[in-house]
Amino acid sequence: MGHTSCLVPSQTENIVQETFALGRSLSRREYDELLSRSRSSRAPRWIELDPPVVRNSYNRAGFLVKHRLAQHELFDLPALFALCRRMDPKRVGCRVGKVPIDTEFDTSVPRYNGGLSLNDLTERLEELEGYIVISNPEYDPQYRPVIEALLAEIGLQIRAQDPHVTWYATYVFISARGAVTPYHMDREMNFLLQIRGTKTVFLWDPQDDEIMTPEQRDRLLAYDGDRPTYKPSFEAKAAKFDLAPGLGVHHPFIAPHLVYTGPALSVSLAMTFRTHTSDVWTDAHRVNQRLRQMGLQPSAVRRHALVDEAKAALLHAYRHAKNLTHASRQARA
Repeated sequence: MGHTSCLVPSQTENIVQETFALGRSLSRREYDELLSRSRSSRAPRWIELDPPVVRNSYNRAGFLVKHRLAQHELFDLPALFALCRRMDPKRVGCRVGKVPIDTEFDTSVPRYNGGLSLNDLTERLEELEGYIVISNPEYDPQYRPVIEALLAEIGLQIRAQDPHVTWYATYVFISARGAVTPYHMDREMNFLLQIRGTKTVFLWDPQDDEIMTPEQRDRLLAYDGDRPTYKPSFEAKAAKFDLAPGLGVHHPFIAPHLVYTGPALSVSLAMTFRTHTSDVWTDAHRVNQRLRQMGLQPSAVRRHALVDEAKAALLHAYRHAKNLTHASRQARA
């Protein structure tokens, strides 16, 4: 792992990333066991959410949270650099130099072998204006119990709004001063926790049709084409959050965001997750996109909960029938 290397992209390079499995699905039993262990644990808590803010703003708007991860030894730079070197190289993305805010996000941090070595980058990160993302530290035996405990802490504090987290993936971002995470939106929720240095996060309302139209949201969740892109006119509608060690910000489901690193090296942890509720929304978006392809104009997702649930149930029934048909064909083969 010590010879893991990083691509140093030119502005004209077209980078194709190798796809690989991200994250971990959780059954209801597995998730309840995580929460039960956390509830009975006497260990100090690392993340603190304000209950009234969670009730009023969770999955509706961004809000600040408090945490103590700057005090955790596994999030010190030596521990994180050691993690980089023992992780599967496919799960360590890196670049040098800055990228424009309208760079296509999926190519902004390539996972590619060739060019600068990871050892060189970690030793000269600030000089080279480097940026490293570690995908899925929970796959590492040393980090997994810590990440699971953090997920359970969040789960206990959002359970009245979202009782079942069905999937999660975490990412550690290590970036030199002035780094930019280009404008994009993820297909899940997120708590971005600042551990070292500072960041400024600009966050947009995903339900604002000027920022993303219903059609764009449907295509995003159906993986039909690229993510919607940034427009300068969006700037006036952004909510701004200044993060320092001990602060984090909640990103609602598919909320567009843009992140600037401050004047010093930064470390942050992104806790991304999906829930039963967001799975219903996702399936409803996918049904909508299919209906649009048939020339229909379906109602926007999250306008009518019963309609969303009916669309999700329809897609679930279709998948079940398709699986039965496939199993029957295999049995006859």
